[in-house]
Amino acid sequence: MSDTKTSLFTAPYPVSDEKIEFYRTNGYVRFDDVLNHEEVEALRAAVDRAKQRKAGFVRDLAGDGGGNPKILQMLNLWETNDEARDYLQGGRVAQMAARLTGSSEIRVYHDQALVKDPGPSAASPWHQDQPYWPSKEPGMLSCWMALDDVTIDRGCMQFIAGSHLWGEFDPISFEGSGSELKDLVSEEQREAWKPIPVELKAGSCTFHHGLTFHYTKPNTTDKPRRALVAIFIPNGITYAGDEKMSSPFDASITSKKGEPLRGEKFIQLV
Repeated sequence: MSDTKTSLFTAPYPVSDEKIEFYRTNGYVRFDDVLNHEEVEALRAAVDRAKQRKAGFVRDLAGDGGGNPKILQMLNLWETNDEARDYLQGGRVAQMAARLTGSSEIRVYHDQALVKDPGPSAASPWHQDQPYWPSKEPGMLSCWMALDDVTIDRGCMQFIAGSHLWGEFDPISFEGSGSELKDLVSEEQREAWKPIPVELKAGSCTFHHGLTFHYTKPNTTDKPRRALVAIFIPNGITYAGDEKMSSPFDASITSKKGEPLRGEKFIQLV
């Protein structure tokens, strides 16, 4: 690997006290220009190569199962892709996660590329992430990095501010069957349901808490929407075991129920 390549993703990005306070109050926060043009191009190429290979854990989150996924999800690019590995191990976004959570250690749970191509696209329904994770306590968080400019119509993230304080709800089906999240909340929470879209330029990102309600529209533009998501495990998170639904990483978990959440693939970044 060349020196130029390994120099990407290593420079720190400042996280102010105001950003930390905003995250802890609202359950999400945005950061602009986290990646430079060269870094964005490197990750775009990584996602495009992964899309061509479709190696590892790949699925259509919308459950279509056809040749043109509506929401293409590809897990753990860092295991097979130099750029994705450099992105995580360079430490920039992991250090940002450490600042937001006040954690002295950060591990990756997994990364995932999420692609919504023009045409065969679907909404990602309102949901929380925590119900799908094997963690007992809340506190894990995601960095959603835009690799293309994202507008509402291209499928930018939308959040309900403060919803990370509402507790954990049942998981929601991405295939459009079953209850919608809005059906599960109280009348008071429905009155506070005011979606906040966060449009981003490529190389900018949001972080959100695992309990924060979030959603993206279908991509109705004529351009792809590529994002790379990294999910982080801070201190104080234990393994929920059989209390939670199964996950693609169950076989790699080395913890016993109630122990700190650890796994063969959950490498320490900070």
